[in-house]
Amino acid sequence: MPQTLDEILHSALTLIDHADSGAITTVDTGVRTIVASTCPLADKLCRQQYEMGEGPIPSEVRHFDVVIADDLDTEQRWPHFAATAVAEGIRSLAAFQLYSNGDDVGALVLFSSTPQAFDTDAVVIGEALAAHAVIAMLGVRDGEQFRAGLASRDIIGQAKGIIMERYDVDAVQAFELLATLSQRENIPLRVVAKNLVETDHPTTSIT
Repeated sequence: MPQTLDEILHSALTLIDHADSGAITTVDTGVRTIVASTCPLADKLCRQQYEMGEGPIPSEVRHFDVVIADDLDTEQRWPHFAATAVAEGIRSLAAFQLYSNGDDVGALVLFSSTPQAFDTDAVVIGEALAAHAVIAMLGVRDGEQFRAGLASRDIIGQAKGIIMERYDVDAVQAFELLATLSQRENIPLRVVAKNLVETDHPTTSIT
């Protein structure tokens, strides 16, 4: 698993133009672990979030599939962590939920020295890499949270397919529509996707 997760992180830096560093981190039964990182700075920025109790890992990523900070120099959600990151030369970040189950959480976090580094294309790539990470972790660890994380991305994929077929748009545009609705309604992306799929293909009970 460590080698696979390292490869996922390095793929993120290769595929996402302005991603400079990243880490995969988990909190399981109170134990905080940096499972993989591309450099000491990414490791440090994840640990500082835990120490400060600020940042996407201890807050938003528990509830949302994707958390973006376009410019940490003006970020209001986590002022202390944002100031620390900017002092280290980091201006934007993207955090992707791997799983969330009670107090346990897993995240793929990417950092950039460029403001507004993570556009819709970057988010789509990050989502795909997060799904890959969940599969890798599921392969060696037993936990319902990993299955839930994988199921979440599967339902998002189904919802994207429905939108692509109905409105004749590509995968990036379909994801953008879902993300816009999620932000507008302040509803997790996976819930928006689940509602769409269930509305389009209602579950029928077999008696």
